[in-house]
Amino acid sequence: MKEQSDLVQFEDELSEDVGLELASWRVLVVDDDGEVHQATRYALEGVKLLERPLTLIHAYSAAEAEQLLRQMTDISIVLLDVVMEADDSGLCLINLIRDELSYKPLRIILRTGQPGSAPETTLVARYDIHDYMVKTDVSHERLVTSLTTAVRTYQQLANMALMEEQLVSVVRAVDRCLDLQTVEHFANFYVQQLIQIYRLSPLLVVFGMSDSPNMARILVTDEAHQSWLGLSLSQINAEQDGLDYIQEVMQSHHGLHPDCLLLSAGRNRLLVLMENDISNYPVLTESWRVFQSLMGVCFKRVC
Repeated sequence: MKEQSDLVQFEDELSEDVGLELASWRVLVVDDDGEVHQATRYALEGVKLLERPLTLIHAYSAAEAEQLLRQMTDISIVLLDVVMEADDSGLCLINLIRDELSYKPLRIILRTGQPGSAPETTLVARYDIHDYMVKTDVSHERLVTSLTTAVRTYQQLANMALMEEQLVSVVRAVDRCLDLQTVEHFANFYVQQLIQIYRLSPLLVVFGMSDSPNMARILVTDEAHQSWLGLSLSQINAEQDGLDYIQEVMQSHHGLHPDCLLLSAGRNRLLVLMENDISNYPVLTESWRVFQSLMGVCFKRVC
């Protein structure tokens, strides 16, 4: 781990692309015309949006689309026909997406072959849709441009939704944290929040003094290091990978390390060693800053 100990600014390295950074955008194509599905596959073959590929999912009716939407919560865009089983099948599906399923970030692009039955100005005013297209007039460039702006908007809205969810969880965590009386209880609670709110993967939690890091005790471990629980660093084989690195971080006065979190209260240090470089996790900067700041206050309270 020592090779990875170059200092980095955690907040500056956090990904703003919440979700699976290297995964594809999932696009649900809903149309009762098989030729439209085939043409869409052909038009979008090999296309990347914001450096991520597309995965097309196909539904041939509004009912089939509803079933897929209930199963998959990570669809970014729906390319939606208006007239299918009924003249308003697509419009009913919009109401389901927005009202019943509450998929607010998901972007909907309406594509119709019968513009007279679904006028653009009326639909844009009434329904929460990203774009409106007449199938016969859609060029490849127009389709790709619309999809690009759609995924960018989806990304922004998904970030905002996740931010709200995380901040609500942080406030609840701080409220519960006020009842903790010992460092041991705080350490276990802190790890629980890292896992539940931010999906981080802690390996060890170490508590000690900055001026005697070799005497620091291990308060929490993952399953692989259960035999270390309750031991001091001096009681563990000095050749164990990473112990020198942990002691080095314990003596520092900041938390800017790629695979560690550090809370300080005077000489007291609480160090959380992560399984991976923290900057690889999709964590929102603003939410994280609030969380760490409040956890730092709670840590000082129990020391």
